Amino acid sequence: MNKKNIGNNAPETAGEMTPSQVMKILAKHGTIVTEDEAEIILDFVSKMSKIAVDQYLRLGKKAFGD
Repeated sequence: MNKKNIGNNAPETAGEMTPSQVMKILAKHGTIVTEDEAEIILDFVSKMSKIAVDQYLRLGKKAFGD
């Protein structure tokens, strides 16, 4: 991934969210999480995204109805 300096609170990698951003988004929708919980959520979402992309590429578009 390309490194970008978007701002003071921006993550090092473009497209990557910070725990603080996750906390704000969830709080808007009534879910309060700690910074540690936000980091766990980010790790989980990252792993699930990688699995989804790997499956898509491995099984091909037809398996997903595209």
